[in-house]
Amino acid sequence: MLIMKKTRHALFILILSGLCGQIEEEKKPKTFLFGLIKFDTESAYEEGAWFDKWFHAREFAAPVNMIPVEIHYGIGFNGKTSGSASNLGENSAKDDPDKIKYDKTMDPEQYIVQEFSNLWASSMEVDVGLINIPHYLVGSSWMNVMTGLTYRTSKTLYGAEVPYKEWSQTNVNWGDTVHFSPKIDEYMLTTHFQYQPFNNWFINFRYSYGLASALFYTADHEQWDETLTGSGTSAAYGAGIRFILDPGKENRFTVGLDFRYSYTKIGSTKKTSGLHTIWDPDDKTPINRFDLSNYGLYLTLSAFYGGNKTIGDKAKKLYYRKDYVHARKNFMQFLSDYPTHANRHRAEEYIADCEYKIPYTIMDEGVMLDKKNKTQKALDKYMYAKSLVKNDTLIMNTLDRRIDQIALLWMLAAENMLKEFKYDEAYNLVKHVAEFSIHGKKELRRFKSWVVLGEGKKYQNAGFIGKAMGKYANALEMNPDLIYEVKSLQYRAGIQMAKLATEADEFEEIQLAIYSLEFARELSGGIGKRNEQLLLDLNQKLKTLSDYNTRILIEQKMNLARTKQAIARSEKLKIGQTIPQVQALLGEPHEKIIGSNGSNPEEQLWIYFVNQKSLQLSFHYYQLFKIEEL
Repeated sequence: MLIMKKTRHALFILILSGLCGQIEEEKKPKTFLFGLIKFDTESAYEEGAWFDKWFHAREFAAPVNMIPVEIHYGIGFNGKTSGSASNLGENSAKDDPDKIKYDKTMDPEQYIVQEFSNLWASSMEVDVGLINIPHYLVGSSWMNVMTGLTYRTSKTLYGAEVPYKEWSQTNVNWGDTVHFSPKIDEYMLTTHFQYQPFNNWFINFRYSYGLASALFYTADHEQWDETLTGSGTSAAYGAGIRFILDPGKENRFTVGLDFRYSYTKIGSTKKTSGLHTIWDPDDKTPINRFDLSNYGLYLTLSAFYGGNKTIGDKAKKLYYRKDYVHARKNFMQFLSDYPTHANRHRAEEYIADCEYKIPYTIMDEGVMLDKKNKTQKALDKYMYAKSLVKNDTLIMNTLDRRIDQIALLWMLAAENMLKEFKYDEAYNLVKHVAEFSIHGKKELRRFKSWVVLGEGKKYQNAGFIGKAMGKYANALEMNPDLIYEVKSLQYRAGIQMAKLATEADEFEEIQLAIYSLEFARELSGGIGKRNEQLLLDLNQKLKTLSDYNTRILIEQKMNLARTKQAIARSEKLKIGQTIPQVQALLGEPHEKIIGSNGSNPEEQLWIYFVNQKSLQLSFHYYQLFKIEEL
């Protein structure tokens, strides 16, 4: 019955294991042209990797802290645009006569006429001390917003000749031939807006506003008339691209190209109006205001600090390479290093996604180990993945199923170990299964009973029948199904004990033999006529030995009493007593030593022993001269 029960149990495990023990097959690549071409659809990169590389490569980069200097040099034209970019030429830029205002007394026929060549101007612009103020104030890093000071100087390349003859007729102060060629100095507050999608370049938007001063006329384009000046305001807008020359360094340099538009207003219709003033003490010019609309293309050079990639960018690269474990670790470090980063929320989103995908990755690692028959290592991966799952029933059910499969397979292996009498190995395996599966916990006590049974067998084989019987009783209490195994072992023990009884000849051996025969009779239900007679003989022998031992015990007790009495009487001993006097008090000693190796009875040493102590009496010429208690 027991065998049938075990067989059913093992068969159930085997069938269940066969039904659900299949590991997911490795995905095969798609094939084309009858298998000649194979294409692996499993990408090594996370979905969206290439889009991120091209459009969000610096999502977690550190902000630019400072631009100590940026230099701009370029050429532009003053006037208005005309035509299209596909048809550039003299018609693409034209003078805007409305931008120069004259005195009301001035005849329009006497206005300055600017040709195409008179519109072009060169300029040098220097930005200094640009600081990322929003970053330092609120920790913003979505865009670098750099604010600093700008100095700009510009001048027209070929000024328009003024109609000096007509002007001299109107104004007697007008002198020789000169050219209207404004030279402008500007002092502005500038803000840069930088957007950097890639590591090697970025887009730059720029706005400036400030004060401007101007000189009007020159005869040789080298010296300007400084007796006539104007002031006003200037605003400028720019957009361009910057290329980083050395992306890996802390202090870096850029070269770029900007398109710039500026509007400068010098003077007013009243010649004096706050900031907009023309200072003309000699009343030389009929111009009381002019505006410059400048369109230009500028080469830029700059140096800056910051803007490097951070551990967050490294984390994202790991994420798109599907290394979610290290990606999450680096994202956590990024949040610690940059608590106010503008894209902190994106890092938190990546962390959440990593935490969702990490269990799948670890499970895949376990599957690969499973396929290599490294089941324990695979189980470790499954258990680790399971501990990381958060609200995902799909992977949780998958992991539970495979862990359950492993548990059942190992339980079957443990059952086979029992058949091979490997009780300890089977129990240790089940104990290990119990650490992660209910299957092991349920069967742990049953397998422990087999271990206890095995211990009893070892005791029995060594001849310790009593200890063996105790182990069998414990095993049977733990597992009632062991009743047949225990009865069989008890019968063998009875026969073994009866055999031992025939060889007993010492008191303790006879006692054990009698116990063995009685116990064997109890276990096996009978020991035969020969052993029954042996039991009677042993009891008689035990009685004889018992009487002998009793007499020996009485004699030992009497000697002990006598010795104690001698020690008690030793208090009456005195130096100088003779041997007969001492003998009358203490009796004969336990040991007597005669001097000169037994030839001189005048010198004697008497020794009495009691309770691990000794009383030593020394005699000289038959008289006591020394008493020692050791």
